[in-house]
Amino acid sequence: MKIVAIALAGLLGLAALQPAHAQFTIPNGPFADEQAVVNWWNANNTSGAITQVFYNGRKVYQRPTGFGPALIVKYYRCKQTQDVRTRCGHHLDAFSREDWLIDQIDTLNGTRPALADSDIYLDNQLYRAYTTPSRRATYGLIGCKGEPSYREPGGIGYFVVRGYSPDFSPPYVGKCFF
Repeated sequence: MKIVAIALAGLLGLAALQPAHAQFTIPNGPFADEQAVVNWWNANNTSGAITQVFYNGRKVYQRPTGFGPALIVKYYRCKQTQDVRTRCGHHLDAFSREDWLIDQIDTLNGTRPALADSDIYLDNQLYRAYTTPSRRATYGLIGCKGEPSYREPGGIGYFVVRGYSPDFSPPYVGKCFF
């Protein structure tokens, strides 16, 4: 009985050492707009974590006191659904990671199997050539910088499609938010 009590006390002690925001659930959206994101973060407790929230690369909420590491959340306005999410579902939306954007390009709607049927350039360098029998399109991605965060003092990074030229269609031209 004492061994069980000691083991239980040890487990409870380990649980107390875990950061509180490890149990905090970050809402991915959808939110109606930027103000809805800010309202949600103002109304909800991040369990004491230092927090920064970004919307299209711009800081819209900050809780500068608390413990770290800082909780950084990036939201984007989604083109197709016209709402706000951490990860949109269209290949012409902004993404926090280039692999997420490339996956969206390869699947077009997030379904499988993914097709590597497009040439993809990242900052004007060939990042990945198409590997299917025929090329569907050419995408030019750019890495963008938003406002500084605790983790990215040079500006938070995100990726957008700068140029998209599907075969037999007029080209798309996108840009960074700043």
